[in-house]
Amino acid sequence: MISRNRMTEVRIRHVDREQWSRAAPLFRDYNYRQLWAFGEACARRVGAVSEHVAVLRGDEIIGLADVRVRRVPLLGTGIAYVTGGPLVRTDDGHEAERLEGSLRALAAEYVGRRSLLLRIAPALGPAQWNAQQDAVFRTCGFQAASTPAPYRTMVVDIDRPLDVIRKGLAQKWRNCLNRSEREKLTIRSGQAVDLFDEFERLYDELIRRKQFDVDLDAVFYGRVQRELTDGDRFHVSLADLEGCAVAGHVSSMLGDTCVYLLGASTEDGLRTKAAYLLQWHAIETAVRQGKRWYDLGGIDQETNPGVYHFKQGMGGADIAAPGPFELRPDGMKGSVALAGERVYRLIRGPRRTRTR
Repeated sequence: MISRNRMTEVRIRHVDREQWSRAAPLFRDYNYRQLWAFGEACARRVGAVSEHVAVLRGDEIIGLADVRVRRVPLLGTGIAYVTGGPLVRTDDGHEAERLEGSLRALAAEYVGRRSLLLRIAPALGPAQWNAQQDAVFRTCGFQAASTPAPYRTMVVDIDRPLDVIRKGLAQKWRNCLNRSEREKLTIRSGQAVDLFDEFERLYDELIRRKQFDVDLDAVFYGRVQRELTDGDRFHVSLADLEGCAVAGHVSSMLGDTCVYLLGASTEDGLRTKAAYLLQWHAIETAVRQGKRWYDLGGIDQETNPGVYHFKQGMGGADIAAPGPFELRPDGMKGSVALAGERVYRLIRGPRRTRTR
């Protein structure tokens, strides 16, 4: 942990997009939720403002956070929300120290100076780091937040040879992959916007066929894709059958983790088991890029058992991210901020969603 004397040196500075783009890739926990364009797009959806800040100790950047601020009109409070951050992990053994410094600086700015409720859903990491994060948050006075629900997912260790990863697949899953490899499928992949446009059409067809909704759909991610620069763009893979796309897969490959974001298949895609081939292609791509983990993008065994069992067959570990956590301002302002949030959700209404 950081000593009292060193803590006085920690401060926050707002950064521009160029500064963010240079600094963020230096952190191993850089992830799509801390993409500049993603944060701004999420903020616009809820009438918030996206603030990108660096936490400094002297001239050294020890953390980065995209903070989305939504104020309650006329009441002098609101919520400052960080998702997938702050970015602090460089695997040098000082991650907990940087996290504590970042949390204290964020709390001083957003809770102490601006009287906002600060809510943070940190990035998922290795099990030991997740436990460390939980301890540091509680040391800094944060408590468990009642919303959003904790992020639960399956994570495949891909810091291994491909043949070893493949042997770790469940037998039924591997049989489906073998079958898909015998089909006349070809794969196109990359970060080009036109590939995402093709995927978006596949996804729209899936939505019409299955009659479900998601909070952040392909249209949302497509808009973000168009605002991203080459290194940060989502990776899109399409499986073609006789020259026509029958399945698609979208992932983010930042930091040391590949994250599965969206998938879609036509009836021909389902028949040829194209989703299995695309998942394996994502693993191969992530391994080539030196990633250590493949996050399968969330699981919900109760509401979507089919997708749960599909992901379970990939041999990953069932894991939950720490948090979310929150720190409330003194007095009534924390309660007012929460009441304003409840009113917003009532106005917005329920959404029918399903896990990818």
